Amino acid sequence: MKNRLGLSALGCATLVAVLGSRATARAQTIGTLPDPTASTASTTAHAGAGLSVDRIRQSLVTVQVGGRTTGVGVVLDGDGRMLTALSAVGPRDEADVRYASGHVVHVRAMHKDPQLDLALLVPLAGRYTTGLQASEIDPMTVELRTAAFAGAHATLVPVKLKSRIDAHAKDGTLLSGAWELDHAPPAGAPLLDPQGRSLGIAGRACRGAGGDQAPCAAVTVVIPILSIRIFLSHTPATAVAPSPWLGINGVPDSVNGIRGVRVQAVAPRSPAEHSGLHTQTDLIVVADGQPLDTPERLAQIVAKHAVGDVLKLSVFSGGRYRDVSVTLGAPP
Repeated sequence: MKNRLGLSALGCATLVAVLGSRATARAQTIGTLPDPTASTASTTAHAGAGLSVDRIRQSLVTVQVGGRTTGVGVVLDGDGRMLTALSAVGPRDEADVRYASGHVVHVRAMHKDPQLDLALLVPLAGRYTTGLQASEIDPMTVELRTAAFAGAHATLVPVKLKSRIDAHAKDGTLLSGAWELDHAPPAGAPLLDPQGRSLGIAGRACRGAGGDQAPCAAVTVVIPILSIRIFLSHTPATAVAPSPWLGINGVPDSVNGIRGVRVQAVAPRSPAEHSGLHTQTDLIVVADGQPLDTPERLAQIVAKHAVGDVLKLSVFSGGRYRDVSVTLGAPP
């Protein structure tokens, strides 16, 4: 259990001890992005029986602000949120991230620590949950890799530890176990062991022992797993993706033995309105291939999706059936 409480600690299967069962409940309500491996015929295995190189790359995202690539993020395994350096996001706390599949989503830094230069990014539409876990290996004894930019994507490159350094956060907190590398990786880039697990991420810190009288001599270091665990343990309950929204009020109804949910009201500018659902006349009988008989059942099906997902409905109206595709949005 110890090895699964680092970067995977926000994963719904592994963070119950840190964030509580609400993380598990939340994960069951969110859909996933298209699997970037779907078009890949094979993967390239890394020597040492670790994760495949392709699998690691799919766990990385590039952070983009104003169309400019500013850093790298790490998807937290089983969860879909991302960890990066706050310096990669900037003062607006909003950015775009590009997955290895090329899919781009908007994110918001909903938990951050400017002293440790850490940010937890929450995707506002869709999510891809395959990510990295934490490593307990001594980095002085193994070959290491980190991420570098390759156009709009992140790629893996070898890296060596330059030294352990006396580093501290801007508020003077000692970063026990911080390392300086032989070259500075992009902000938020992970340091990986041969098994593809992360030993920390690159962030900005201060060289020296720190204190009120010591100025901050900025240096890029690997923020260690211990500091990341402490950061994640304070994640607020509100740092979750928005719930998907259809935008109707409905009641159980039936016509000639055909049961479903009668649309009583459609919210203005809602996904339901954009898809052409009509009040009173439309009876939603099937959602995602599942028969409906109550509004609660429809709500359960909607909750399994993410913002941006397409919900397929079968609607009975005027004695005829029609298919309706609704792109779910975020609540206003």
